[in-house]
Amino acid sequence: MSTYDLCATAGEGTADGCCWDGAQGLCHTCAPDTAAKAVAAQRRGLNDQVSQQAYAHGQQTGQGYDVTTTRQLVCPQCRTETHGTPSCPGCGFRLAQPSQCTSCHAAVPDGAAFCPGCGTRR
Repeated sequence: MSTYDLCATAGEGTADGCCWDGAQGLCHTCAPDTAAKAVAAQRRGLNDQVSQQAYAHGQQTGQGYDVTTTRQLVCPQCRTETHGTPSCPGCGFRLAQPSQCTSCHAAVPDGAAFCPGCGTRR
């Protein structure tokens, strides 16, 4: 047998005690659980404080970054400067794309993912 409570303030009902504060005679929308709200506020405060500390750490770390030094080509995988090499010296990622197909040796246009002649993936 289910129970049905009607909130005097909201005018809406709740079934089986869901979202219902029997001591107050109100739904949780009208009478929120104060302890739950307090815990949620504590978590928001904790998250805000951690974010502020992380931001401050980033600012301190950035102070040592030399913005006047020119950077050469940088590997998209590990951010190591490659100085124009075909493969990254840090992680081995292949940076240069071949200008001809490795299968049929036809010319492959820049930016093409596949050979226009045989369809081999670049």
